[in-house]
Amino acid sequence: MKVYERIAIEIADIIVRVAEKVRPFRVDKVSNSPHMKDYRLCILAPRIHVKGLKTALEKYNLLDKSIKITPEKCIPEEEKEEVDGPKEQSRMIIPTTERASLKEGDDLLDFVRLDRQKKRLLEKIGLHDLIQNDRISVINLQERTAGTTPRNPVMKALRDSLCALPDTLLDSLDLTVEELLTSFPTTYTIYPPMLLLPIHALNSPPWKKLLSKHDVQSPALQSVWKCLATTVGQTNVALNAGIPFKQDFRDSSLDSISENFLRSPVDLRPLYGNFGPPPTPDRVAQPTQQDFLDAFWVTTMQNGIYQTWAPQYTMFSRGNIKEKARLLTLPSVLSSVSEGNGQIEFNGLKHPSSKFRTGSTAVDLYAGIGYFAFSYKKAGIDKVLCWELNPWSIEGLRRGAALNGWSSQIFTIFPRSDEEWQEWRESVKDVDFLIFQQSNEDALAAICQLARNTGSGNVQVPTIRHVNCGFLPSSKESWEIAIRIIDTQLGGWIHAHENIGVQDIDQRKEEVTSELNEMLNRWRGEMGACGSYRFWVKCEHVEKVKTYAPGVMHVVFDLHINWFKDAEFLL
Repeated sequence: MKVYERIAIEIADIIVRVAEKVRPFRVDKVSNSPHMKDYRLCILAPRIHVKGLKTALEKYNLLDKSIKITPEKCIPEEEKEEVDGPKEQSRMIIPTTERASLKEGDDLLDFVRLDRQKKRLLEKIGLHDLIQNDRISVINLQERTAGTTPRNPVMKALRDSLCALPDTLLDSLDLTVEELLTSFPTTYTIYPPMLLLPIHALNSPPWKKLLSKHDVQSPALQSVWKCLATTVGQTNVALNAGIPFKQDFRDSSLDSISENFLRSPVDLRPLYGNFGPPPTPDRVAQPTQQDFLDAFWVTTMQNGIYQTWAPQYTMFSRGNIKEKARLLTLPSVLSSVSEGNGQIEFNGLKHPSSKFRTGSTAVDLYAGIGYFAFSYKKAGIDKVLCWELNPWSIEGLRRGAALNGWSSQIFTIFPRSDEEWQEWRESVKDVDFLIFQQSNEDALAAICQLARNTGSGNVQVPTIRHVNCGFLPSSKESWEIAIRIIDTQLGGWIHAHENIGVQDIDQRKEEVTSELNEMLNRWRGEMGACGSYRFWVKCEHVEKVKTYAPGVMHVVFDLHINWFKDAEFLL
């Protein structure tokens, strides 16, 4: 074991004994009284020892994570403690959760007496000699000095609002501000006008104890959430929620558990602000226009693209930002745009595409609120066809498109007879997004009808060059549809999303390519394709989007369907 690791562990063990047995310079609650000065017990150590000390303190839950580890120069000269030994190596202040307080106005003798008491205690347990020999010391650092600013405005607001609570509220539960502060996560997300806290923010023992007596909607805690919201300029605060595979609705009209096909975040927990009417089975599955107007909506911008959604009804994954950005400059997308604008390239030669319809189309079979669909449009794709079941996601897609200056048309009722389809074709508008509220299993019917829209005045959809299959954990159920809608003359790309074990990615790449090739050849056989052509699928790239779970990656397979291999290009 390295020297600094041994020192770190010994120091941490000693501090633990001090905290558990003696505690002569700790206060249970950091007072907000103007007559008190609060001091923090910190470790002052050379940079090379910081990692070991930090690890040891974390082990015993003694590291104050709400305060930055800062260089020694941030300490006011009058608060530094003299230490023997060379000073040429810069040192760092490592804050602990130990505290000491003095009444404002106490004379210097009282302060010196406290300081000596601390040193005598450390000498008694053997810490003083140890730390002096290795230039590691323990200091008192006054609260809120330049070296102890909170990490972020939310943590500062949390400290201030907790300190403003009546003393008896926490004392009655044997809780301290520091216990609540250090067990609260420092991360958060802002989706205007909402401050979103991590799902585990209130799961620590101190917060559970507080919530056992004071609900999140209690006046005391409402003042805390309000302070957090106003500090970052927002109106609402909520706890994040996962997207369960099953959905459990319990009310007077329905008692059931069903598959969460709509991917609704049913466990989102509002803490502060007006979130509109709460979700009910009818409101989730069959919302009215008034429901849309009454709901709480948030908005964000990623890669210069607006997206909006109702957080009680629709999921949002900020982790997909990498894939959204990739689509904006993906060579296959850009080549589809340029080919649709006039020329295509084959075997190094440019060929006129005047005999093909101009422009290009992308299809998103799991559109959501426009996560990837918007990226295709931003990249230059002329039209995007979207399939989505969740009516709240569709409304978010419509609103988001409008925020970005794009037009859309939504279809919720679909024909059954030829006459009805004829009327439907004539109703299609020349817009940027055609949005279908139906299962993507039925996508082929609408796309075939759009391909027949050749009459005078009818809107024509350009060639489909890209199909996004974004469902997790696997989009396999949509691959057969994707194969059948890619343009049969120019070819195109399928972007298939899957969750895969890190060690299985290469093997899964081969399996996915093989499965799609089988689907393609089976379909071409059904269509009576000429045997002189060979149709094939090639996986051009595997994009590792993000870690989905330990050892599991969310990946995207970029699969190119080429119709021209082994055949001459036909003019």
